[in-house]
Amino acid sequence: MAEAALDGFAVLEDGGGIAASYAGKLLAELGADVIKVEAPGGDEVRRKSPFPADEPGRERSGLHLFLDTNKRSVTLNVECAAGRRLYRDLAQRCGLVITSRHIAEQRALGLTWEDLSADAPDFNQVTITVFGIGTQREDWQAESLIASLASGISFKIGDPDRPPLGLPYDAPQFQGGIHAAIAAILARRATREDGLGQHAWLSIVDIISNVMAGAGVAPFVFTGQARGRAGTHMNAFYPWQVTPVRDGYYEVITMVDRQWNRFMELLGDPDWQHDERLKNRWLAFQHTEELDAFWHPWMKERTRAELMELFGENHISFQPVHTIGEVAESEHLAAREFWTEIEHPEFEEPVRLPGAPYQLSGSPWAIRRPPPRLGEHTEHVLSELCQSSRPQLARLRRARVI
Repeated sequence: MAEAALDGFAVLEDGGGIAASYAGKLLAELGADVIKVEAPGGDEVRRKSPFPADEPGRERSGLHLFLDTNKRSVTLNVECAAGRRLYRDLAQRCGLVITSRHIAEQRALGLTWEDLSADAPDFNQVTITVFGIGTQREDWQAESLIASLASGISFKIGDPDRPPLGLPYDAPQFQGGIHAAIAAILARRATREDGLGQHAWLSIVDIISNVMAGAGVAPFVFTGQARGRAGTHMNAFYPWQVTPVRDGYYEVITMVDRQWNRFMELLGDPDWQHDERLKNRWLAFQHTEELDAFWHPWMKERTRAELMELFGENHISFQPVHTIGEVAESEHLAAREFWTEIEHPEFEEPVRLPGAPYQLSGSPWAIRRPPPRLGEHTEHVLSELCQSSRPQLARLRRARVI
């Protein structure tokens, strides 16, 4: 098997939740040794649904199964001095911490980058918070919905006659994890070159403002338009929308004129295509209700499969809206070998999980171990990295440090 891209890369993952867990997952599946520090009660992702067969359990969360493959789990009570000493020792041994622990808590516990790097100039830390560090909002407690609202992206999501929406499925947290993994790799690379560590502190609000809400910057800069919510239509050229069909929904987008012309040919070159309101299709979205009435009935008479074949033959890049079940059975994802199966002692049958969103030819990602049971590797990791003896480990367990 080819050598993993991040073989020899050690990471201490701390703080719990999706962002730090996803960052650790991305690194672990490329070969990094990711040690996940959990409170004695376990990371919060272990308590989040979905649960197979709707049977909750700290080893059964689908989110935990997805986020924690390839990691080693260590339980550690950092509320006590002995736990903090072990944490600092593990951090020094790994040389890199990815944490979503709130900065106020880091300071109270003495686990900031400044604390951990005091005697280790090559130490790196990536801190993920919603509002970042060093601003008037650094003390704020916040999650995905607040990140969506504060970033400006919610101004653009939802129906124009209803309140704004947040990004679904904790997307801000996953984006925070992606950027934290990138920051960790860049910091470690820089350390190899100059021997110095650094602190990368990420603001999820900044990330969403840049990556997603940033799509609205260009029209504002060049036209002064601050487009708000448009529901199933885009406030851009016409048509760009999600429209109902006989058995679901279809996205229709005709920014390229030749696709619009082919679409009109499929509809039999109707007279209404010469409607005055369609002469400038960049402004036609202002008349969506009247214009939709011309061609929506034609769409509603056909199924997604019929439309997929018809549009494919005519090189029109419309896209059916898939259900989650259809994605799970997608021939496209099967061809990419996207899905993977893991064996887990909690389940009699193999568990199917999403794989990596990329393919590397020379150093591919791989599942080398299943998601860890809570604290499964505590004694082994502390013996290996901190040289803790069996009597010491026994005392730590009796004192509820581990």
